[in-house]
Amino acid sequence: MTRRIEMKKIFTKTALILLIIAVVSFIGHLFIYSKLPAQIPIQWGSDGSVNSYGEKYMDLVLAGIPIGIIILMSVSPHMDPRKASYLKHAGAYNILMIGVSLLLVACSWLSALAALGYNVNIQTLVPVAVGILFIVIGNRMPQIRSNYFFGIKTPWTLENPDVWRKTHKFGGILFCMIGIVFIVVAFLPYKALTSIIIAPFIIGSVVLMYLYSYIIYKKIKA
Repeated sequence: MTRRIEMKKIFTKTALILLIIAVVSFIGHLFIYSKLPAQIPIQWGSDGSVNSYGEKYMDLVLAGIPIGIIILMSVSPHMDPRKASYLKHAGAYNILMIGVSLLLVACSWLSALAALGYNVNIQTLVPVAVGILFIVIGNRMPQIRSNYFFGIKTPWTLENPDVWRKTHKFGGILFCMIGIVFIVVAFLPYKALTSIIIAPFIIGSVVLMYLYSYIIYKKIKA
């Protein structure tokens, strides 16, 4: 019972501040809703051109997503069978919650501003923001303890704490590298190369982390 109360103290303050930010942002979207066109941009190509438009109400959907994410990330630790781990990696988890929530809030406003006719440099701003988030999370990944909600969850990391620890240390390096790639490609003159460079890098990193956890597991069990 005491542990559960401590968990509430760790997460509630961060979640409450983020919820206030997200709700204020949502209210801001309500104020500009009447000024938005019937169709708003919701997807951009790597060259900055709009690939897809959505109905006007999608602005409120995008604005509401951060609220849902914050609530989900606040509730999930208490549902995790390994909830005690969150007391050990509270800092890393809070950084993740802050980064993801603020990025989603920012993206909702980038979309709204673009719909209102402002010249928003999406193809540079978003990759840089995502890159910074990857680097921040990568630096915190070694702190993440075994759980079922977030982190590198493979059959081998979940079974063995040493495999979990070593895999997340390795994964943290890869996350930082991915973040650097995001930032670098954001400033490339040929924006069409962005997805061509980033996609294989991310897929390759996921495969490497998966294989690494298996190899470490086999070495420990040998």
